[in-house]
Amino acid sequence: MPIESRGESRMTADLLQGRTRAPVAGKSHQLRPQLLARIEAHRDARLVLIRAPAGFGKSTLMAQLHALRDNCAWLSLDLADNDPQVLTQALALSLDAMLGETSSLQGAETQVGTLLARLETAKPFTLFLDEFEVLQTAGTLELLRELWEAFPPGGQLVIASRSTPNLKLGQLRVQGQLLELNADALRFDIDETRLFLRERLGGVLEESAIETLQLRTEGWVTALHLATLSLQDRRDPGAFVATFSGSQHELAEYLTEDILAHLPDTLSDFLLRTSVLDRFCAPLCATLTGRGDAVDLLEQIQRLGLFLIPLDNQGEWFRYHRLFAGFLRHVLSRRPEAELKALHRTAAQWHLQHGIPLEAIEHLLKIDDASAAVQQLAQHLDALLNSGRYRALLRCIDQLPVALVDQHPRLALVHAWTLLLARRYQQALQVVERNPSTPEGKVIQCVLLAFSDQIEATCELGGPLFASLPEAEIQQRGLLGICLAYCLFASGHTEQAREVLASLARSSGQSTLVVVESLTDSIESVIELVQGNLAAARARVKAVVHRRLRDSGEQWLAGRISVDAMRAQVLYEADELDQAQHILLNAPIFATLSAGPDVLISSHIMLARIAYLRGDRAGWMNQLAGLEQLGRQGGPCRLLCAVWLERARIATLEGQLDQAAQALRSAEFNNGWERPGLLLYGNDVDTLFIARQRWRIARGEFQPAARDLRDALAEAGQRGHWRRALKLRLLLSLALYTGGQQEEAFEVLVPALQWASREGFVQTFVEEGARLGHLLRDWMIKVGPACSSLEITADFVHRLVQKTGGTLSSAGDDSQPLSPRELDVLRLLAGGNRNQSIADRLCLSLHTVKTHLRNISSKLGAEGRTEVIAIARARQLID
Repeated sequence: MPIESRGESRMTADLLQGRTRAPVAGKSHQLRPQLLARIEAHRDARLVLIRAPAGFGKSTLMAQLHALRDNCAWLSLDLADNDPQVLTQALALSLDAMLGETSSLQGAETQVGTLLARLETAKPFTLFLDEFEVLQTAGTLELLRELWEAFPPGGQLVIASRSTPNLKLGQLRVQGQLLELNADALRFDIDETRLFLRERLGGVLEESAIETLQLRTEGWVTALHLATLSLQDRRDPGAFVATFSGSQHELAEYLTEDILAHLPDTLSDFLLRTSVLDRFCAPLCATLTGRGDAVDLLEQIQRLGLFLIPLDNQGEWFRYHRLFAGFLRHVLSRRPEAELKALHRTAAQWHLQHGIPLEAIEHLLKIDDASAAVQQLAQHLDALLNSGRYRALLRCIDQLPVALVDQHPRLALVHAWTLLLARRYQQALQVVERNPSTPEGKVIQCVLLAFSDQIEATCELGGPLFASLPEAEIQQRGLLGICLAYCLFASGHTEQAREVLASLARSSGQSTLVVVESLTDSIESVIELVQGNLAAARARVKAVVHRRLRDSGEQWLAGRISVDAMRAQVLYEADELDQAQHILLNAPIFATLSAGPDVLISSHIMLARIAYLRGDRAGWMNQLAGLEQLGRQGGPCRLLCAVWLERARIATLEGQLDQAAQALRSAEFNNGWERPGLLLYGNDVDTLFIARQRWRIARGEFQPAARDLRDALAEAGQRGHWRRALKLRLLLSLALYTGGQQEEAFEVLVPALQWASREGFVQTFVEEGARLGHLLRDWMIKVGPACSSLEITADFVHRLVQKTGGTLSSAGDDSQPLSPRELDVLRLLAGGNRNQSIADRLCLSLHTVKTHLRNISSKLGAEGRTEVIAIARARQLID
């Protein structure tokens, strides 16, 4: 061989050997333990396909997996591998690296037959092939399939690719021999993003900025990495995050060099033109680009892994990754303005022709054609309202000149509605005041008054207005009726409230808005709960959800948040905390923020209390901080009051009475809403009066607290507010018990336990902490044996004692301890065994068992088997 040929051969060998070494998974790469565990759980799969666009951490994940496994071969593929001979040589060298052998590139080892023989006799191993998308020729793919068939049993092929490889995936999928990890699996979730950013930037980013980056990047690792590079040493990192987009220098450079520059002109032009669309399908792309091969191009984009995200199961509608779309639009913006306007106008016409007016209007707004946008809004306004597209409507109207909107009174009022639902109350009122007085404007005023806790004013304005509105005005009459009914109920006029709700039901027929029906059911559930009928409230909201499972539009979402808040409330009261938390955490954020103050208060306070019960004090604080922020952003003062009342409750339970007193002063400063005779369900059992009595009891002011609680209890009973009465009764019994009036405390507690046992109230007790737990323990020991005669379930009280943290030991009482044999008899008795069965199981005579039972009854001071078991459970002698 000539010297030049030998030198070239050695250079080729060196290059190939460099590609057979797996990259080291360094400390700068974030470990993906969940993905690694998922792959390891599928060791029986013949193929692991890691498929995602560039920059999603495919190679890093493979390197981490390679480091975990023994007997591995690695090959980073190259364009040269499209030559079957080069690929054969590269694979042979990767096997050599695994086995610690050395081969000559010119020997028989390079032949396919020899390579097949080596594979067939090898021990089970893992072959990693990175950058698989570079293999395009039929010959190399056929060679790989042939070699793969020769893998030993237990062998596994792990592929990283930007596109879908042609390797008979369907057959493998059916056989259960394929594990696929796509871009969705590789995306960082919020916890991984938080860890990634804090490891690289420390604590310079606030949580809101981290969440914004997660939203913008959609968990794309490279985008996060480039963002951290840009954030180094910035004085205002939050401002940078707020503007982070695909046009950022580092990200745009990466996308240009690594992706766009390698695409054919036809495909890159198609990407740029379709980037003006937020979502698209093949027919729309065909119209926009004037090409008849839009279907083929979309399939090609999908195969190449170019950040195309399907939006439906049928594969008809798509969107681009947000940052990729931003990058494409940035590049497109350099083209002539006339071309951009033509694209948007063509897109608007297509959407109008296909009955999608909102998207058409948004395209018109992007080219500043406000007149055409207003014309289309006015033409399609009723249809858009009936579809519940409130957020999108607000987004469009906000972009229009105010003077132009005010020229169309109907559009102006719709603007006021959407502002109201977005909790922009002051702006909504300004719109109403700028336009002529109309019934619809007055309806908006009523809703604004209700959301601002001006209950009496809502009733005064809304009553006559509701009576005057024609039944044909479904939306206005429905939303007004909902607000009026709630305000009537809140001010003590329950029957009138129910008459309004009944009127809505009678006049609706088949044309009732989903949101009105949902809110009507929600108010009925509120009434049931306030009146102490927890079981009835739960049954009602369950029926609502069952009826509405088929509804998925924004109308149902707008009404659903109120229903879901009530569902969570009744589940929380019944101590089903996991379900309550799941409902609240999965509620759509936009729907939650557009809800009234009661939904906001109850949702945040419930989530805070669930976190506190689980020892998550940070979660408790975060929920209160979120509610406080909403209160300071224009919400009624009751939101802030509720935050301080909850802080006062926890400080009181923890014995931090000075801190509790300070919180009570802050609550009082924001207590302009609490008035005699007024009950707002978000604060039904959380008022300044109740919080102050809890604090007075903890300070030892037993008699004054008991006196005031008796008066409040009598008033609650007169008004039929039995849930509040339950809370007041518990506090009254606590005041008496801690003041030394034990017998009277027990008497006051009995009706509370009767009601709670029947309806299932648990958290109302748990919220009062260990002091109430000790009271319940002593009640159970002294009065518990008579539970059945009092129509109280002993197991329910036992559960309350455990939940409230009462100490169930018998320390301090004068009863004699039970012997080990008596405890054995007691356990079997509690298990439902009769005397003879106990005797047989313990190998005792029947006489001896009866003697033990008499002794147990005597020591526990019980009469009868039921009382024995109840007292034993209260003293924690048995489970």
